[in-house]
Amino acid sequence: MNKIKNLIIKRGGWIFILLFIVIIFINFNSTPPIRELAKNTVTVKSFSTTIIPETDLPPEGTRSLFDHIIAQNGVLPYPYEKLVNLIQALGPETEPIGLLIPHGRSLLKGQADNSHPRIVSVADSDAVGNDVSIGLAMRGRLFLGFVENASEIEVLSYNEVAGRFEFQLVQNYCEGCVPRIVYARRAICTTCHQGAAPIFSQRPWNETNGQIATAGAIIAARGNSDSYHEVPVSRPLSHSERYDQLTDIGNFFIATQRVWLDGCGEIGNDCRREMLALAFEYLDNAGNFNINSENTNKIRVLQEKYFPKNNIQSLEGKTSLAPFALTGISSGIIVSESDLLNRDPIGEKLGILGSIRSLITREIKFGEGAKDNEDLSEFEKLPALRRELDPLDIRAPKKIITSKDIDGVYGVASFFTDYDFKSIYKYYGYNIKAVRSKIYSLPNEFFNPKPFSRVNVLKALLGNTLEYSYIDTSEMSPAIASGIPPLEIKEFPELHLYSENCFACHRGNPAKKLNFMAGNTEKEVLENIKAKKEIRDALDWERYEGTEKANKLMPPRDSTQYEILQKKGEEKDKILKSMREVVPGLFEF
Repeated sequence: MNKIKNLIIKRGGWIFILLFIVIIFINFNSTPPIRELAKNTVTVKSFSTTIIPETDLPPEGTRSLFDHIIAQNGVLPYPYEKLVNLIQALGPETEPIGLLIPHGRSLLKGQADNSHPRIVSVADSDAVGNDVSIGLAMRGRLFLGFVENASEIEVLSYNEVAGRFEFQLVQNYCEGCVPRIVYARRAICTTCHQGAAPIFSQRPWNETNGQIATAGAIIAARGNSDSYHEVPVSRPLSHSERYDQLTDIGNFFIATQRVWLDGCGEIGNDCRREMLALAFEYLDNAGNFNINSENTNKIRVLQEKYFPKNNIQSLEGKTSLAPFALTGISSGIIVSESDLLNRDPIGEKLGILGSIRSLITREIKFGEGAKDNEDLSEFEKLPALRRELDPLDIRAPKKIITSKDIDGVYGVASFFTDYDFKSIYKYYGYNIKAVRSKIYSLPNEFFNPKPFSRVNVLKALLGNTLEYSYIDTSEMSPAIASGIPPLEIKEFPELHLYSENCFACHRGNPAKKLNFMAGNTEKEVLENIKAKKEIRDALDWERYEGTEKANKLMPPRDSTQYEILQKKGEEKDKILKSMREVVPGLFEF
């Protein structure tokens, strides 16, 4: 208060008036607490919500793209750069976009600063397929946010079968730790991700290291210009722009699902058929696509027949609905706003208003606030952002799609990769009329109301024998919800060594065959370990080192667990021997 008093004496009474106005503005221009928003999220009652539920765990028989990738890989790579390298290896055409955000707006913003910025990464490539398999589509479908000091990765990845994005957390992600891949509380995530899809800030992206000032602050704090987890400290602004574009692509996947289901309704199979046919017509010649052709007018007629009535008025919830009233439209399908207003954390401290704000708003100290995505009470203790900058504030829709719009056609087209269309085009003799003819010949039940699936369409057009490795969940372990406490070892201390050396790969692994140390209790885990007789040989480095079975020894040579074990020198052999003794031998007396 002495600082304020001195400022008033030096500058005069008008400072006091201005200060009073700023205080009032800050107090009345902030969003409600996140816990209240999570309880009262705005929902849209529509046909699509009966098909694509807003449950925390993915619908039965479906999983996120991230889960499939980890299951296919067999292990969650560590450190973070190895995980990003895995994503790049799956789609080597273009490397993932990586940015540094030292002062952002996520739940973990208090755990990041200029020395330890948050890393956001997004896949920007798709894998090509071949005559027997469908290529992996990742562009705009896989987003990661890593905060090193929180030991947590926030994951947003698409679920092909369910037609929605899944919100996940990789908790306890640190050297020598046992990471856990869990599904987050969806209601918490959608307080900011209001379209249940990716979000990002608008140009000029001052929060990111695409801006010279932000990059400079990171370099000054870290004392060098070295990359941070292989992400360059200085990035061209084009990288921030591309990240923004990819969030828009991901956001429109979800809007397209609503048009596909709500826009054509429960019985509008003919509408969905025409939408798909038009999507390939658009892909054939996007530059000269006639938006007023006989076919495009046909889809408008069908949408007029099936489109939801008074859909905007079906919004409900205790949260203010004022932003939605701004549209002046009483019916249609909402395209959620995925763009946040640009925030300039450095610029906020400049000028007279910045000085006044700094006097009455304390700075966030590094390490304060939420330590993970469940820690809402600590997050709410942090200074509030101005309402227009706060991602928790309800945003007006980016657009309201009406029955006269053909956005659904463009959206359906966006699901397919370049290789997808080239394969189809070649298969049908480079004749788009033949493609349309095939679509018209598909059975009516193919267009029954279910989430739009790129994979299902490719199989229908190119042959049902095509395989896709990122759908089948029969060999995956059960999905885990956040909030379930980790295993606490008390009764069976012999599990400690397994926790240190094995749990990271074999407990909570999405791949069922590798998840053999699962169990809700210590006893269950111990019984599962004892039932896996192969463990004895896998830990017997003394016997199998240098033989043809050496590649099956555990922990794997490229793992952090192996590195830590090697550093223990002679103690290593004693540790491995103790672990082997837990598992019964071939002969028991």
